[in-house]
Amino acid sequence: DEVQRGDIVTSPGWLRSTTLVDCHLRYLADAPGPLKHNTAIDFFSGAAEAHARVRLLGKRVLAPGEEGWVQIRLDRPVALVKGDRYIIRQPSPSNTVGGGRVVNTFPGRRHRRFDPAVIERLETLAHGTPDEVVLQALESRQPCEVRELLQRASLSEQQVRDALQSLIHDGQVLVLDGNTPGSQPPAGATFVVSRSGWQALRERIEHLLSDYHSRFPLRAGMPREEVKSRLARHVPKLTPRLYGEILDRATGEGWLQEGGSAADRLRLGSHQPAFTEKQKQDADYLLYTFRQAPYATPSVTQCEEEVGDEVLNALIEQGQLTKLNDDVILLTETFDEMRDRVITEIGQQGAITVAQVRDLFNTSRKYALALLGLMDEKRITRR
Repeated sequence: DEVQRGDIVTSPGWLRSTTLVDCHLRYLADAPGPLKHNTAIDFFSGAAEAHARVRLLGKRVLAPGEEGWVQIRLDRPVALVKGDRYIIRQPSPSNTVGGGRVVNTFPGRRHRRFDPAVIERLETLAHGTPDEVVLQALESRQPCEVRELLQRASLSEQQVRDALQSLIHDGQVLVLDGNTPGSQPPAGATFVVSRSGWQALRERIEHLLSDYHSRFPLRAGMPREEVKSRLARHVPKLTPRLYGEILDRATGEGWLQEGGSAADRLRLGSHQPAFTEKQKQDADYLLYTFRQAPYATPSVTQCEEEVGDEVLNALIEQGQLTKLNDDVILLTETFDEMRDRVITEIGQQGAITVAQVRDLFNTSRKYALALLGLMDEKRITRR
C-alpha cells in the first residue's frame, strides 16, 4: 500500500521530489488551439501523473507547432531529474498536446516571464557543458553548500563533483573553508562561491566597512554582529558557520582584519585608527592626569567631557585604559598592578575584604568595589 504508481527507486539522499520544474516544450501542430499562460494541463513522465499549470516564459502564447520554455507547477510532488521526457494533455477532452524534456528540477522560485536572463540560463542548462551548468546553478544563489548544489544543478552527483573540481582548479570557483585549488570538495557543509560572487561579496563588505571607518575613524572597527546583520540582507541563509567561513577567507587574504579588545570588531586591513594632533594632545594630557593619581582617577563622565567619547573609546580599545564599570576607569597598567596585588594578598590570607582593598591602595570604597567587581566578572575572584 505504500508504493504508488509513479514512485521511483533510487539510492538514498540523491533524488528529491519536486512541484516546480523548468522544461522545454514542443507544442504539437495538431493541438486544438494556442497554449495560453497558466493553462491547466495533465502532466505525465514515466509512470507518474499529476495535474499542473503551465507558465509560459518569453512568449505570451504558444501557437500550434511552436516550441518554447515553460515552467510547470505540479499539484503534487513528482520525482524528476534533468533530461526526463514528459508529455502534457489537456484535461477534457483528454488529448495529448505536447511534450519535451525537463531541464531544471529545482528552479527555487517562479521566474519572471519576460526576463532575457532567465531564457539564457535555461539555454545553458539545456545545451551547456556540466561546468557551465554547475557554475550557473551556483551563481543563481551563492555562497552555498556543496550538498545544496548537488540538488540544484540537475545533474548526477558525480557530474557535479567532477565539474566543481574542474572549476576550482581553473579558479572560477572558490572553497570558503580554505581547500587548496584543485582539491576535491568534500560533501557536507563545505561552502563554495564563484570568483565573481566572491568579488561582489568582498566589495560589499569593503564598502560597508569603508563607510563605517569614515564615520568613526578612531574605532577599532565595526562590531562583528552588526556586519553580519547588514550582510544577511544580501546573502541567503547566512548561518553562523557560513559567516565564520567568509570571515576566515577574508582575513586569510589580508584585506579584512579583526580588532578590538576581544577581537569582536572587523576592520579593513588598510585602516589604522589615528588621532589628529589635537586629539593626541588631549589624550596625552588625560593619561598624564591618570598617572598623577592612579588610584583616584577622573570619572568616565569627566573623561568624556575632557577628550570626547570617541578619543576615550579609542584609548580603551587600544588597551591604554581599562573601564571597570560605568563610572570608574583606570590606566590598564594600574589595573594590572592592583589585580596582581589583590591576588597576592588572597594567596597569603585566603580572602580579602573591600575595606582591605581600599586601604591597600589608599583609595576610596568606590574604586575598591569597582576593581573587585571587574575581577569577579573576569572570574579571577569570587565574592
